[in-house]
Amino acid sequence: MGDLLRFELGPRRGLRRGTSATSWYAEGRAHEATDPARAIGAYERAIAGRPDFADAYNNLGRVLHELHDRGEAAAPLALAETHYRIALCLDPDVALYWFNLGVSVEDQGRTAEAIAAYERALALDPHLADAHFNLARLLELVGRSSADELVLRRAVRHLVRYRDLARVG
Repeated sequence: MGDLLRFELGPRRGLRRGTSATSWYAEGRAHEATDPARAIGAYERAIAGRPDFADAYNNLGRVLHELHDRGEAAAPLALAETHYRIALCLDPDVALYWFNLGVSVEDQGRTAEAIAAYERALALDPHLADAHFNLARLLELVGRSSADELVLRRAVRHLVRYRDLARVG
């Protein structure tokens, strides 16, 4: 028994760190276009490492939303919406999160919620051209269906603003 206690293992090894949440996030971004499943996994690991990582929730929602739009995912749009809403709970002052939420609820047929989300996005960032375009389109639909001239004028104002921003960009 004495020989078992006299073996040499060498010096103690230091602690090892796991992959950081920001590294998983970067991996997700790197694979969004080429391997969405890998991107989803990376974003989920980033969130597991840092549950307050709003950008990871937003990007995970966007990847799921895009897969749904291409018919490649069985995940309902409500799952993408959930991730956008969590991102907004963590940081409600990011216009892009509100814009993505607007697209999601619009795709689910909830026009009034989409209008409100686009308006909030524009309140935070008046230069978000796509939000002006989407809002103009929805306001036109609502204005035409209700024959509301004021709503149609709002639609025109947002369309003009979109065109101005698109020219600059």
